[in-house]
Amino acid sequence: MHSFFETSRTFTMRYAGLSFYWAWVFLSFNSSDLTAPGGAHEILSVVHIVSSAAAMVTFALAIVFHRRVMACGSRRVGIALFVGSLVACAGTLLYTFPGLVGNNTFSVVGAAVSGLTCSAIVLAWGVVYRDLAAREAVLFTSMTFFGAAVLYLIVSYLGAVASSIVVSLFPVLAAALAAYSLGDRANGRTPAPSPSASAAWTGELGQLLRTGLSWRIIVGLLAALFVCGGMRVYFGDIAPVVYRDPILMTLPLAFGAVVFFIYGIFVSRTSLNLGILYRVAMPLFALALVLIALFGGDNAALAFFMMSTASVLFEVLTWALLVEITRTTHYPPLLIFAVGRLAVHVGIVAGELVAFAMIGNLMVFAILAIGILFVSAGFTFTDRDTTFLFEPPTPEELERLGAVGDGRAIEASAMRGAGAAGSADGAQPESVVDEDLLIRSNLWGRIDAMAKEYGFSPREKEVFALWVTGRGSKYIQETFVISEATVKTHVRHIYEKCDVHNRAELMNKLEEITC
Repeated sequence: MHSFFETSRTFTMRYAGLSFYWAWVFLSFNSSDLTAPGGAHEILSVVHIVSSAAAMVTFALAIVFHRRVMACGSRRVGIALFVGSLVACAGTLLYTFPGLVGNNTFSVVGAAVSGLTCSAIVLAWGVVYRDLAAREAVLFTSMTFFGAAVLYLIVSYLGAVASSIVVSLFPVLAAALAAYSLGDRANGRTPAPSPSASAAWTGELGQLLRTGLSWRIIVGLLAALFVCGGMRVYFGDIAPVVYRDPILMTLPLAFGAVVFFIYGIFVSRTSLNLGILYRVAMPLFALALVLIALFGGDNAALAFFMMSTASVLFEVLTWALLVEITRTTHYPPLLIFAVGRLAVHVGIVAGELVAFAMIGNLMVFAILAIGILFVSAGFTFTDRDTTFLFEPPTPEELERLGAVGDGRAIEASAMRGAGAAGSADGAQPESVVDEDLLIRSNLWGRIDAMAKEYGFSPREKEVFALWVTGRGSKYIQETFVISEATVKTHVRHIYEKCDVHNRAELMNKLEEITC
């Protein structure tokens, strides 16, 4: 019980503010009563497209300058967030406030400025969430979406003026709480990266797409959200009434959050397997497409519930996945979240634009979209990409450990003994690391001290010895003749025994261990 209350307090004080951002998103782009009361529904999609296109600019800039931004002090970032949130507040008023609604120029300008600034707020929340353990990432993410559902329902029953003002204040609240959370954690575990490497952002981005946030995940996000964007347009054309029903809007949001929360209760503290839930969500898109294409508005409520639930699950899953990639790799959280959010926005906007171009050909779009879903389902969101990403120390980290020279020697030792290592998974084969050589190295004392203090098994100690000298999962697999899953199991056990939940904490323990 103490653990539950402690978790709730931590969530409330540091992470709950993300609910205000999600509530702003869903109310701004899914409530016709707020954005287009009594008017044409198309303006809702136009506002979303313009806002998302503007957000892409911010995400692209964040990718290019992520190291410079991460090196800024929390006070400076907090001031920038607050100023940006005031601009977002004004922009939101332009397309929601009675008397201004219906003016297309105001709506487009408001959507553009709010998209530019609110995208920075969500990136700040990504940095806040970077240190969460796997289970906390799932539970906290689901709680913020449930909070957004509650806020959506409350705002929906306010008057026109009050609802516009409240929604416009959500970015300010989200930014203020993000700034507070960043400042509260300014002395946290993950050091800010040096701005000197900012010129090499293209190489770092390429490495990220080859390892942590793989191209398969990006393709999966683009495919699923392309379908989601297209269906937003078709629902607005065939059954716009769904965007005026607050109950129908909040049910999928709350349902998706509850499903993910239940999953979080049973998930490991140190590892996620989100691929399963991704593969459950994708058929919901296909079913909704079939229903709306074959039966039109007759089954609009059911089809919309399926589509909305799937899109909410994708949003929740993607947020948790980005947190997972952040905690298990060395890449800056700002880069990871900027790339992930950019993929989300590109996919959904592309779907909306294609649907507008094919507005009278719903069946053709449905066939195209279902084909995209089925093709992408075969090779996206695999367990390999969504289950406990495994990354060895970087050259900079190895240099701090004084392990560069030792690593080459340990590699040669391991290669000489690899032939004796063949065994079935779970067995205890002979050592392939020359302990005499390690004893002569300045790294062995740390490895030995870690193994003794935290009770590593002989195999875990050997996996750790290779990992800590820069050897990746594939190298360890080949050296010990074990599967990738077994390597991940050993590393998970090391995390659990050391009582850490991210890669940075494990590196800190190794650097601070007393021989």
